Amino acid sequence: MKLVQNLRRFARENKGLAALEFAIIAPLLMVPLLLGSVDLIDVMGANKRAQNAAASLADVVARDTEISNAEITSLWRALDVLMFPNGSADMEIRVSSISIVNSSTARVIWSEGHGGMSARQAGTNVPLDNRMMVVGTSVIMVESTYKYDAPLGFLFQSQVRMTHNAYRRSRLVDPIPRVA
Repeated sequence: MKLVQNLRRFARENKGLAALEFAIIAPLLMVPLLLGSVDLIDVMGANKRAQNAAASLADVVARDTEISNAEITSLWRALDVLMFPNGSADMEIRVSSISIVNSSTARVIWSEGHGGMSARQAGTNVPLDNRMMVVGTSVIMVESTYKYDAPLGFLFQSQVRMTHNAYRRSRLVDPIPRVA
């Protein structure tokens, strides 16, 4: 009989009801937060890898004395390593050598595109920041666009486009020639 009385009294008690409801609902509220944070961390990592890939390609080209077809092919293959664990198939990238003609004119010497991004036409002008406009020098410019699809698609429902530009001064030869 005492057990029945205790159960009835427990059923009438409502002081801890809010805490009980929160304990039931809290895990359900945490799942969207967890999935959203996984998507956010993944997109931030992909963005950093895409930025590093552009900077690395610019740095490698700027350290060379000439660029051949074999070296360009190696640059494109290096994207797989630089973008790991993301794939490089969704990356469009262009490497260009830019000569500074005067304080307001920067002209393309040579350019190579990959992954759907076309090369710039040699001899065309390119806008550069005034701080890079040192007459008689050249700049290696890498432009990239990475199309990112979130694996969970919880926070980012559509494709995210990340664009990065990297600039490096030619280190050994100015400008760096493009050979066959």
